[in-house]
Amino acid sequence: MGRIMMLDCTLRDGAYVVDSQFGSAAVKGIIKKLQDAHIEIIECGWLKDAPHSVGSSFFHVPFDIKPYLLEKSPFTEYAVMIDWDRYDLRELPDNDGKTIDAVRVVFPREHFREGIALGKVIKAKGYKVFFQVANTLAYSENELLELADCVNEAMPHSLSVVDTFGAMYFEDLERIVAVLDEKLKPEISLGFHSHNNQQLSFALSMRFAELMKDSDRCAVIDSSLCGIGRGAGNATTELVASYLNRKHNGNYDLNVILDAIDMYMGDFTANYNWGYSTPFFISGLYCAHVNNIAYLLNNHRTNAMDMRNIIESLDKVDRTKYDYDLLEKKYLEYQNKSVDDREELSVLKNAMKNRPVLMVLPGKTAVTQKRSIDEYILANDPVIIGV
Repeated sequence: MGRIMMLDCTLRDGAYVVDSQFGSAAVKGIIKKLQDAHIEIIECGWLKDAPHSVGSSFFHVPFDIKPYLLEKSPFTEYAVMIDWDRYDLRELPDNDGKTIDAVRVVFPREHFREGIALGKVIKAKGYKVFFQVANTLAYSENELLELADCVNEAMPHSLSVVDTFGAMYFEDLERIVAVLDEKLKPEISLGFHSHNNQQLSFALSMRFAELMKDSDRCAVIDSSLCGIGRGAGNATTELVASYLNRKHNGNYDLNVILDAIDMYMGDFTANYNWGYSTPFFISGLYCAHVNNIAYLLNNHRTNAMDMRNIIESLDKVDRTKYDYDLLEKKYLEYQNKSVDDREELSVLKNAMKNRPVLMVLPGKTAVTQKRSIDEYILANDPVIIGV
């Protein structure tokens, strides 16, 4: 029977939240605490085509990670992630066993063959390879079968189902896991990486564990401390560890995990935002990229109802991307749509008929002249409009 393991992605997915600037003490401390808590796989950050800056979880080459590994444990695997098209593998040296053990390759559905081909190159350099199948929900059953065939040929260490937009329900996860668990070679671990757009990240992680408990293959559940991660964030390491301890013979030290949160996460929770919100719910509802949500919030302060209608107006494929010119066009179309408001205007006209109108505008005099304003209201009983 396979084993259910944890992969903590605090320093990788959380890099989106803090722009990778965790600080040296936090990067070192989080890695040390996670390995002391018996987390099997620690994702230390990203490999990027740029020089490493001290205290960041963006690294250029594995050697950059060495100063942050205070005491490498033989019972822990250390991993980094690369985007399939954003890292030059010519920069990746052969594995010398002194830093990372594994490289995770994330790729979109339309480029899974290219992503798998990169994995073969990485494997030849001596690293374990983990594949991250972005937006796995978008794969049809035939595409999942084709994916499994290609992955079997490459023989990575692991493949992870990814709920990129936090859009999955139980039946979606069950469909995908059923196909992959049946078709993948048993030596390949099957993982699950979730996002909390619909407040289902932990529930889906528990369901994944239940689906895999009788499988012959190993299973890997992604999580992060306090759920830190892009947008709505991820399943929380503390909750997943507690659940696996209670229900699946886990051996995670919750005291050490909670100590890590106390020591290193307080500043981030106080100064940065992530986690469930109504806008991110809309992202999950329509499988829309979180950058679309951020654009509408940052540029137009769009309210939830309007945001939903604008995202809904996008083509399904366009929702998964972030074409800001197209999004701006859809925003303007929505704002300029023709509305028949004659009935509402008639109601307002009747409400104001034969009454004076007092419009109170923003400004200091609204406070300094409050007494005069109150006297006018008392004497004239106007319709009051506050701006």
